[in-house]
Amino acid sequence: MHSRMNEWVAMSPQDRAAARLNFAKTKELSKQLTPDEKKAKWETYQALSPEEKAKLAAKGSPKPTGAATAVKPVPTQKLAVTPKNLTPQPKASESASAGTTGETVPGTTSPAGKSD
Repeated sequence: MHSRMNEWVAMSPQDRAAARLNFAKTKELSKQLTPDEKKAKWETYQALSPEEKAKLAAKGSPKPTGAATAVKPVPTQKLAVTPKNLTPQPKASESASAGTTGETVPGTTSPAGKSD
């Protein structure tokens, strides 16, 4: 068990996410197939040539991106849209301190009341 834990720790976050997805998909498929059917499919796969295995892998689902992907993909219409060009506004404490030191914060007025 410790060797498997060490293997897991050595994996990148992307590899762990892929392993989680594969586990969930395998668990889902295992509910649909009998043990004999699973064994037959595995033996059929093992009998394939490396080229045929590569073709199957290319046809498979794309690898997930990101550190921790969801087990089930979230529909696009449920995702929030984030604005892209937001500039952070200075905090009240920053603009107040800028007025007392004589320095100006971009987008604010200078201590003399003149705009930069």
